[in-house]
Amino acid sequence: MHITADTMTESRSAIIRQISASPLKINLMELGFLPGKTITLNHAAPMGGPMAFLMDETLLALRKSEAALIEVQLL
Repeated sequence: MHITADTMTESRSAIIRQISASPLKINLMELGFLPGKTITLNHAAPMGGPMAFLMDETLLALRKSEAALIEVQLL
């Protein structure tokens, strides 16, 4: 079963397993979303709005569709 970052609940942490093939893959990796990194969902806006992830003391916002490209393993 593949779990992606867009399905995480607030305050939940996960380890990034991989980024799905997409034109946005390199952009996400340049932001620091790399396999092995730990991310925590800080906030998810209602109605499918942006999601804010805490990674290495940095808060990064992604669209829900972008977060769906990040395969994670929940902690």
